This record gives sequence, structure tokens and C-alpha cells, in this order.
Amino acid sequence: MKASLLCSLCVVLSLGAAPNSGLKPVWEDNFDAKVIDTKKWNVSGPVSIVDGKLQLDVAPKDKPGFWSAGNVDTRGKFSHGPGYFEASIRAIQSEKRGLVTFQLRNVDLSKVPSAEMYFWFSGADKVSPNLNFYDDAGKHPLAPKDSPIDLDGGKSYKKFLTYGLQWTDKNYIWYVEGRQVHKLSRPTPKDPVYIVLNQHLGEGGLLKGYMNPKLGPEPLQVDWVKVFKIP
Repeated sequence: MKASLLCSLCVVLSLGAAPNSGLKPVWEDNFDAKVIDTKKWNVSGPVSIVDGKLQLDVAPKDKPGFWSAGNVDTRGKFSHGPGYFEASIRAIQSEKRGLVTFQLRNVDLSKVPSAEMYFWFSGADKVSPNLNFYDDAGKHPLAPKDSPIDLDGGKSYKKFLTYGLQWTDKNYIWYVEGRQVHKLSRPTPKDPVYIVLNQHLGEGGLLKGYMNPKLGPEPLQVDWVKVFKIP
């Protein structure tokens, strides 16, 4: 019975089609060049292109247990209003690290309503849809109590999957492999959002579970990113 349920979940995950049918593509990066395109991305920390994949690396600093992480974003280079944003990502497996996200956010979070909408990859096959919503009362972190996409013991999360973020004039919607996994109805931003692929390490980069500079957390890998306009 358990094997049958596992098989059914894998089939549901694999059969979905990305919800971009009929939408106009407006921006993409397939990371085909040898180095990252700095006309599209701002780059911070150790970042590389390896075998046609964007790699946000985690590199050791000069003290044991301290690391620096790679981040990219499109702030000031590309932003977009209501649309469907998707990326092919291999979720991380190592735990006890900082915030690793595929994110959309407004430049000015004090201009309400504003938002940070993202997938959080927390290691060990855990992937969670999250929203930080800002209004006159301040910041409202919103996330499901249990991740709705931790399905199969990690088998699917060790390969590249398509993660989709969509916001309309009324809703925030999260997709995995074209299947809707979460939806929130809240006021949405009037201003456009930009894209962030982020490895944020807390405590100045100290990772107590990674004291050996030769054995750090694995990088976050991204095959491509695409953006579609909602008519």
C-alpha cells in the first residue's frame, strides 16, 4: 500500500504541465554562457556557471565554520507586474544552513501593499511556499503549517523540478511541476517585483554543522528562469 501511494504521488507530480499556456514570454535566462550575464543579474558572493547551470556556491571563509554564499537578483535590471515566474531548480539536501529561496519581491517594502513571495528550500527534501505580506499594520509572515510538497522521501527533489510563482491582481499562487500546491488571497502589490535566487547564511556565515572547510553545504543549482505576462 505504501509503495502504491508513493507511485501515485510521483505520477501526479510528473504529469503536471506548467501553467503558462497562452501566456506571453517576456524574459528568460538559460545560463548557456560560460559566465553569468551581468546585464540580467546582480551578483553577490561565489556564483558560477557549471555545465549550463547557474550555481550559487557556498565557499569557506578564513575561520573554520564560517562560509560565504552566492546570490543573484534582477533588481534595477528586470522587474515585472502580475505574471507567472518559473525556475528549474534542484532542491538542496543539506540541513542546518540559512535561508535558501527562489523569490519575488518589491524594491520598497514600506510602500504597501507589498510582498516577498518565495519557495524556501530548507534541506532534507523540505520545500515550503512562503509569503511575507506588508500592509499598514506591518509585516505578516504567512506559510502553511506543514509543507504541502514534501511528498516522496526525496526522490524527486534530487533532480531538477519546475517551481512556479504567480501573482495576479488578487492572489498569490505556488506551483511545482505545473501542479498548484498553495494559494493565498491577499492584496497584491501595485509596483512590479524583481527576481531573487538567494543563499542567506545567518550569524555572519557561521554554520555550526560545517566546521570542515572541505565539507560545506552543496550549492543551489538552477537550470533556467522564465517569466510570462498575464494578459
